[in-house]
Amino acid sequence: MNGHHPQPPSEYFFERYPWNDWRVLFLMALLMACCDFLAGPIIFFPVLFVIPVALMAWNCGLRTALRLAVVLCIIRFSIQYAWGIPYTLPVAIINGILRVAILLFITFLCGKLSEQTKALRARVRTLEGLLPTCAYCKDIRDEEGEWQQMEEYVASRSAAQFTHGICPKCVAIHFSEVVNPDEKKKDAGADPG
Repeated sequence: MNGHHPQPPSEYFFERYPWNDWRVLFLMALLMACCDFLAGPIIFFPVLFVIPVALMAWNCGLRTALRLAVVLCIIRFSIQYAWGIPYTLPVAIINGILRVAILLFITFLCGKLSEQTKALRARVRTLEGLLPTCAYCKDIRDEEGEWQQMEEYVASRSAAQFTHGICPKCVAIHFSEVVNPDEKKKDAGADPG
């Protein structure tokens, strides 16, 4: 019963369409690269590249975003080369390496933060809110309207496992003649009828 439970829509705009579609983010990155080309070779770090890369890291995974970051930095270096590098080639290479390192670091941070946030949300969502419970048998109604035993419901949504025993109160109520058979005989002998 550990089936996949649908994710509720996100409350954050950047986790919804179009910001969570890798194709849209890739097109956005290409558009920003075109704008970077039009701006000329003097801008050392195209800050706008951070936006599609961070969104890609958050919504589409760290590997995809790291690849996009490297591609954008290569495009930026090519743009600089096409415009004519205003300084020596070793300085341009050092700038390129710094650009890649900074963008990869930002991408890595966004990806890890996204993973931790999603894991935390899943943990919070596991058993939050009001649970519709039967007043008699204590079964719980799930999202589809089906009734499940409490143990089954909780186990399918968390790492909790159940063991069963009998509390002292229930032993006294339901098994008093087994636990204290002498008391039952005393009661029977004391009641002459």
